[in-house]
Amino acid sequence: MRIFWIPLLLVLCLNIAIDFFIWHEMKKRGWHVLSRLHVVLAAASHVAIVGTLLVPFNNPATTNHAMVNVMRLIWVYAMLAAPKLVWAILYAPSLALRRPQWLRRAWKGLAAAVSLIVLGLMWQGMRTTPYSHTITEVAIASQRLPAGFDGYSIVHFSDLHLGTYDGDTAFVASCIDAINQLHPDLIVFTGDLVSRTTSEARPFQSALSRLQASDGVLSIMGNHDYDDYTTMTAAERQHDHDALCQLQADCGWTVLNGSHTTLHHAGDSIVVVGTENYSTGHTPNYSHLENDLAGIDASNYIVLLQHNPNMWHDEVLNHHPEVDLMLSGHTHALQMMITMGGKHYSPAQFVYPHWGGHYQQGSQHLYVNTGLGMVGVPARIGTKPEITLITLKNKTP
Repeated sequence: MRIFWIPLLLVLCLNIAIDFFIWHEMKKRGWHVLSRLHVVLAAASHVAIVGTLLVPFNNPATTNHAMVNVMRLIWVYAMLAAPKLVWAILYAPSLALRRPQWLRRAWKGLAAAVSLIVLGLMWQGMRTTPYSHTITEVAIASQRLPAGFDGYSIVHFSDLHLGTYDGDTAFVASCIDAINQLHPDLIVFTGDLVSRTTSEARPFQSALSRLQASDGVLSIMGNHDYDDYTTMTAAERQHDHDALCQLQADCGWTVLNGSHTTLHHAGDSIVVVGTENYSTGHTPNYSHLENDLAGIDASNYIVLLQHNPNMWHDEVLNHHPEVDLMLSGHTHALQMMITMGGKHYSPAQFVYPHWGGHYQQGSQHLYVNTGLGMVGVPARIGTKPEITLITLKNKTP
């Protein structure tokens, strides 16, 4: 986990300024005991967050339990800071209102109400939303799809980040049950099984082994599955990476690390290609799309599994028209989304050109699953953990 110290210091300075403003308003009203209590609690929260962020996240000796507690403390700090910021922004204009008194009181009441709503949403985002999955159904039609695969069903899920649950298998087990109840022809997982190391996944091996589909479970690796977020040596990273691949194999999954498989159904066939993680950022790029597609007959209907949806824009569109459908994860919708008028909005759209849902350009399709787990903070606001049921349709010319 990277710590961006300059933004952190700016946030701390802003929060300290807001706490000073709150303390000043309390003193003006003669609330001396409350003002002193506020100073003590505010100072303790700022010291605690800095101390928390000094935990050596990248050290593999730092236990997953410690990591989970750090994530929770970060979110609690945010739960305290965000409502105060909203309150200060809304409350400040009331100071300029002298008359009428009722308007000034109403404005202050509005500031308090909105800040409490923000607090409630953030509490819900930590306690309930992350543990209530949703099933998204989408039909993807193509003239290139063989008739034998018309109606073929694929369950797509991604980004479990199993360390988030600190060994508690209840939610993951419920997701496995929900997937099995869909009776899919194929199940695909598009990466980030863990956040740091294979040890996070071991308590969940039994649950993951229960996934059932007539054509099995195919998986690929995400950016967190290569141990690049630890200070392991290259040899240690390779050993742990191999262990994660083996764990999935032991679960009955087929890991497609730069390889492909041919599926047969009703006398026809399609090809599923699994690429390793694509990156142009601070983590290494492991993908070799040209090599992965080499030797595959372009007349086949090709499904491409790639963790990072940026590959669709960067390497698939305008370069590989033989790829009919790409399935990705990675974005999490930044674990924050607003739905209005049937449309979804997320801060992820400012980071990723394709951040969630179904995209189409010409005859090529992309679906970005917004993930089941969490990373960074243990919260989801407005975006439930997602399981996607994709039905392939033969589009008759």
